[in-house]
Amino acid sequence: MRATLIFTAMACWLLSSVAGAKRNELVMATTFSPEATAYLISRWQGQPQSVVIRTLNRTSTSLEQLLDSTGSDNVDLVLTSSPMLLQHLQQHQRLANYEGAPQQSQWLVPEPIRNTAVAVAISGFGLLINRSNLAEKRLPLPNDWDDLTDARYQGALLMSSPSRSDTSHLMVESLLQQRGWQSGWQTMLSAAGNLITISSRSFGVADKVKSGLGSVGPIIDNYANLLLDDPHLAFHYFPQAAASPTYIAVTSNSHYPAEARRFIQFLLSPQGQRVLADTSTGKYPVVPLPADNPRFAQQQKLLQRPPLNYSLVLQRQRLVQKLFDTAISFRLSQLKDAWKALHGAESRLKRPLPEIRALLTAIPVTQAQSEDPQYLKQFAARSESEQQVMEWQLFFQQQQRKAIKALEELK
Repeated sequence: MRATLIFTAMACWLLSSVAGAKRNELVMATTFSPEATAYLISRWQGQPQSVVIRTLNRTSTSLEQLLDSTGSDNVDLVLTSSPMLLQHLQQHQRLANYEGAPQQSQWLVPEPIRNTAVAVAISGFGLLINRSNLAEKRLPLPNDWDDLTDARYQGALLMSSPSRSDTSHLMVESLLQQRGWQSGWQTMLSAAGNLITISSRSFGVADKVKSGLGSVGPIIDNYANLLLDDPHLAFHYFPQAAASPTYIAVTSNSHYPAEARRFIQFLLSPQGQRVLADTSTGKYPVVPLPADNPRFAQQQKLLQRPPLNYSLVLQRQRLVQKLFDTAISFRLSQLKDAWKALHGAESRLKRPLPEIRALLTAIPVTQAQSEDPQYLKQFAARSESEQQVMEWQLFFQQQQRKAIKALEELK
């Protein structure tokens, strides 16, 4: 009996210790890499009475699955640059409403998620460049998407897929909205001929460019900026790309919502915004920097650019993901072969071949379809979208056969 009482007392003590430990810890699910959040968390944990923050670093898809399950009960916060992830979580009642966020940050948040998400920082898209790698190949530094379509960059380009990385998705959407649906895809497909591979994660692109496995990669700045102490690397913002906010939200199942909100308030405070202004975060604060700050000019460019049409982004999310993978990811080897043959023919003939380029850059979806809610509905149903994808596969195969045949007939 005495042993039983002792065991019971010990069990109660252990349970209370675990509960106490949990009270000293917030769990933050994030799509960012550990390196991208380490500095921010370290500065927070230097605050009086701050609680420890433990991160779960996952892809957007993985976080959707985690937070849709019963295992989401231990997650208190979600930190991401993906409005798609936050809309999904909001639609599934996984996020708590957040009131009282300053207008200075909330105008950056897409209307569909403005009740639950808070913008705490902004980033921009551009090109991470391995200058030493390009110098060895005697290639100039590229500045924009058009440069990436140049045949000289064949075998030099790396990027991730919209289905694997939501930051890559937003970068692709920025191109499509800036240039228009047809022209944007023509640029994307032309650049795809120069790809080495499709990286599984956005920050994997940065790692591969840094290690010299590729020369250049389109990427979000907060991964690139963390690497720029390396003199062999450079980062150039796309001239017209939209800003990408960093959002944070409290989960509806959080056991410690007050502590979670206190962390958000820290990020929005003058001190937190100064932390986000530090290059160690790779981001920019939402509050304007002083004019004498060396990062002021670029922050102003990002803040002044027209925001993406997020309603359209969210509406056609599955379309863009499936079309990119069907057109590029799943046929990358054949695509590269076709473009290599075209580049070779244009070099030999010393003239462009626009008719053959048109075959390789055609897409089976019109601008009107890409904005038509009725057309887009099919991508919510797996059976309907599979049929559509099969038709696309056939379309791209036929286009490539026509292009190869036309190249073979050239004298």
